[in-house]
Amino acid sequence: MCPVAGLEALRETKECDSTLLPEFGPVLEIWEGHATDPEIRYRGSSGGVLTALLLYCLERLGWHGVLHTGADPEEPLRNRTRLSRTRAELLAATGSRYSPASMCDGLGLVAGAPGPCVVVGKPVEVAAARTATRVWPDLERNLGVLLSFCCAETPSTRGTLDLVLRLGLQHEEVKQLRYRGLGWPGSFAVWRDDTNLPAAQMTCRESWGFLQAYRPWATRIWPDGTGELADISCGDPWYDEPDGRNPGFSLVVVRTALSREIVHGAMEAGYLELRPAEAWKLRESQAGLARKKGEVWSQLLVQRLFGLPVPDFRGWNLFGCWLRLPFRDKLRSPLGTARRILARTLWRPWVPAPGQGVPVKKACYAAELFNGADAASNRAQGSPPAGVCTA
Repeated sequence: MCPVAGLEALRETKECDSTLLPEFGPVLEIWEGHATDPEIRYRGSSGGVLTALLLYCLERLGWHGVLHTGADPEEPLRNRTRLSRTRAELLAATGSRYSPASMCDGLGLVAGAPGPCVVVGKPVEVAAARTATRVWPDLERNLGVLLSFCCAETPSTRGTLDLVLRLGLQHEEVKQLRYRGLGWPGSFAVWRDDTNLPAAQMTCRESWGFLQAYRPWATRIWPDGTGELADISCGDPWYDEPDGRNPGFSLVVVRTALSREIVHGAMEAGYLELRPAEAWKLRESQAGLARKKGEVWSQLLVQRLFGLPVPDFRGWNLFGCWLRLPFRDKLRSPLGTARRILARTLWRPWVPAPGQGVPVKKACYAAELFNGADAASNRAQGSPPAGVCTA
């Protein structure tokens, strides 16, 4: 189920906007707006639309739960996957998390649930979950809908640790940490105690400018930044410059017939306040992610020239996206790739030093290896088929 071992693009339908398809995937409708609940809108990264949709699925559609990621209450600099079933649990996990997360390590909770669930994750996690449904019948049965968000992928934990130190705090002092939210676009903020005032904070633009340098190489060659394989994707409306007074609003991309029913139902039930948005707003708001997708073809070409293994992205029209780039970007991308390969010695096989790396058993579902296990027995217990690692 590894997304780069053979990722197929979502099929085009007659209703899709063909002008948006190459760079943003299937798009049936685009909306902009926010959650009607003032607290959800304020606490969300950009208008609380995702959280409001999750609450609608729980309260009105009667679905069992929501699989998503939030801050680890015991280690606030890290993340933890959880299956939420109440409004309070959803609110506890609002706001973006610019540090490693693994929604897929909780897919067993969805497979073993008594009813349909919503799954929320980064585009790469959505790709893995959708692929997993092909070999995991219990997951396919209970995965009600996949939600994602526009994302340039995740910096390492080291990025957050260094940013906290830069703000003059020690890791042990941190009791709560937020990357976004509490208004749009929100700030990177760190608390030492339970008071309302953070001990230190930094603007969203400054913190992301610092953290993005910590993104691993694999995230740079991942093409999907807008959740093309999800049913619904949400993103910041960067076409409008934040003024510090706007409590938040989002762009909502509807990709499937099922998601259209859910979004329209949430509006009719009073969970969302949305209005139709023009295609140019998506292009302008997520131009950086479209450019990133266009650069992937040349980056993979350079990797091949260096004799490095490359991902298998099928049907993504990466060459066509590359052709859309300005000449300067066409030249800059392969040269930058070659420079990074040499600087990071990516051409050399990595051999972990003693104590380095994560044990395989820790990275696999339920801390077990399923190689040689009985596939039928695992499926009956809500576990992945034999040999499937959901890391």
